[in-house]
Amino acid sequence: MLNLLTKRAEVLHLGSANYCWFTDPSRALCLKLASTPTADRPLIGMCDSARCPQATHHPCHRPVWAEHAERTETFLGQLGTTRKTERTRLQADYDRALRVVAEIDAVNTVDEESA
Repeated sequence: MLNLLTKRAEVLHLGSANYCWFTDPSRALCLKLASTPTADRPLIGMCDSARCPQATHHPCHRPVWAEHAERTETFLGQLGTTRKTERTRLQADYDRALRVVAEIDAVNTVDEESA
């Protein structure tokens, strides 16, 4: 069991908004975005964990995503009507943050019901 955990620990990278299971560099969205496909570690600061297949979200990450959604909503409310491009970008970011929070909550609800 210790050998198995040690091997898995080598591919686990902890971030404030997600955990990255860096098992397949060719699937790492951060490396694709940075045009560094041969890197042997993820670029955790560039992680778009809502879109990367190797990222996972857990209850400890919920506050980060909830705060991001709240701040983005505030910015959206302050944009003038002429800022259409910025509004579109921020709305997509806001929707993504809400989706991640909802997914974290859904998993927690299932876990609580199973207990």
